[in-house]
Amino acid sequence: MKIILILVMLALGGCMADDTKSTSAPASPAATSAVARYQVTDVDRAVRFYTERLGFALDLQAGAEFAAVSRGDLHLLLSGPGSSGARPMPDGRAQVAGGWSRVVLYVDDFAELIDRLRAAGTPFRNDIERGMGGAQIQIEDPDGNPVELHEASEGSTSAAAGPAATSAVVRYQITDVDRAVRFYTERLGFALDLQAGAEFAAVSRGDLHLLLSGPGSSGARPMPDGRAQVAGGWSRVVLYVDDFAEIIDRLRAAGTPFRNDIERGMGGAQIQIEDPDGNPVELHEASES
Repeated sequence: MKIILILVMLALGGCMADDTKSTSAPASPAATSAVARYQVTDVDRAVRFYTERLGFALDLQAGAEFAAVSRGDLHLLLSGPGSSGARPMPDGRAQVAGGWSRVVLYVDDFAELIDRLRAAGTPFRNDIERGMGGAQIQIEDPDGNPVELHEASEGSTSAAAGPAATSAVVRYQITDVDRAVRFYTERLGFALDLQAGAEFAAVSRGDLHLLLSGPGSSGARPMPDGRAQVAGGWSRVVLYVDDFAEIIDRLRAAGTPFRNDIERGMGGAQIQIEDPDGNPVELHEASES
């Protein structure tokens, strides 16, 4: 699915910029679509980073406020200052870049890409980590949002461990894999693709695949300086729904934590909830126009 209306939906809380750029025809996201959102301070700089260094395509840009880029099935929303997806919480907390929730890019030139990124001065969070599924390492974009590069092990055939080299997914840190799987499948309509005991699970909704990394998984190991990879932050998945009011009522009745009230922009309405570990999930309803 191409993301043109995603800008409209995430939108700007005001008029579209005169220099909106688009590379595909408008298409309204289905109610089963899901994407990821990052906070950025300079949209042009973020677009250059993702397109020039990591091979994303620019789907749409609206001036200095917002852009949408994609790689394989994953669509990443880059929300700059002024966009409705970057507004402060009701208690004044700012939505900032960083955290540990991250996009995961599968590559077939792992060593060469690392060399190119180091030569370009890209910050690295850690050294290469190896697990049964392959090798991984984390970098940071210009705003400090994490990106994981992953090379599958030879002979790997599982959807979670050995996707195509142009695939991209999202990883969340969780403390109880069974609890997380129940939350995403029962409350948010994800499908369970794979589970490996208490260490790891992979769930999906539409084109978006979400990796749930429990304690003991290679994707949850501490950094070389001892920092733990914890849940939370502001990097988040965005779920498009056509039963916005009803799902909010169901989630409130189930005791799901909400971060904010409904935010409205020219493209629709959005609200943020938290999973059992505090990872954010944004629910979005498109405007009728």
